[in-house]
This record gives sequence, C-alpha cells and structure tokens, in this order.
Amino acid sequence: MFNRSTRTAVQTETLATLVDSSVQIKGEVTFEKSARIDGIVTGNVTGSSAKGGTLIVGATSTIKGRVSCHSVVVLGRVQGDIEATQLEIRAGAVIDGDILYDVVEIHQGSSINGRMVRRGGGPAETAEAPKKKV
Repeated sequence: MFNRSTRTAVQTETLATLVDSSVQIKGEVTFEKSARIDGIVTGNVTGSSAKGGTLIVGATSTIKGRVSCHSVVVLGRVQGDIEATQLEIRAGAVIDGDILYDVVEIHQGSSINGRMVRRGGGPAETAEAPKKKV
C-alpha cells in the first residue's frame, strides 16, 4: 500500500540560516535557500518555493504565523497555516492550522489541528465535507 521507494527525503545537510533557540523575532522572516528556526517567531515565515528552499522548524521552536516554503520539516510548533510542496511532520510536532501540500509524511506522535488539502488537482483537493442531517 505504501511504497517507500518513491519517497523523497527533505535535504537538511546544508543550512544557509540558523535562528538559535535563544532568539525571538517579531515580524516577517524571508529567506531564499534554507533555514532552521529553533527560536520563537511571531510573524509569517516565507522561504523559496523553488526546489532548494527548505525550512526546518526545530523541536524547541514556535512559529506564530503562516509558513510557506518548498520543503518544510516540522519538529516543533506552528500556530498558523502551512503551504509546502514537500512537508514532513515529525514525532512531537504540533500544528494548529491548515496545511496545503503536494507530498506529506506524518510521523506517529505528531499532532495536527486543522484541515489538510493536497494540491495538484487530485480528489483530495475537490472533496466536500460530509453534510449533516437535520
């Protein structure tokens, strides 16, 4: 049912930007290549939508805002919507917001409080919520 040979791992070997756990940022954060955030960001975080754009939300991190990047790995907390081509949600991660993705990998022990919508015109994108009987 699940074919792991077609899975593409998010590349995390080289990072252009690191925000330490002691850093708190209030405002918009944008970057072009790759970034790891271990601190607290209150504001939107936007990375490149091109293939090399990678954001790692560290285990000690909290982002209170919208996250948008080609590849996103979440280990910490995101309180806002996420848009990513490739998304990996690792054990211990907490997402309070909606997710728009192409490919997603969800590890056991993570928490998602929101809607998940797959891009690309597939059935998941056009599915309607069940209607309640009155």
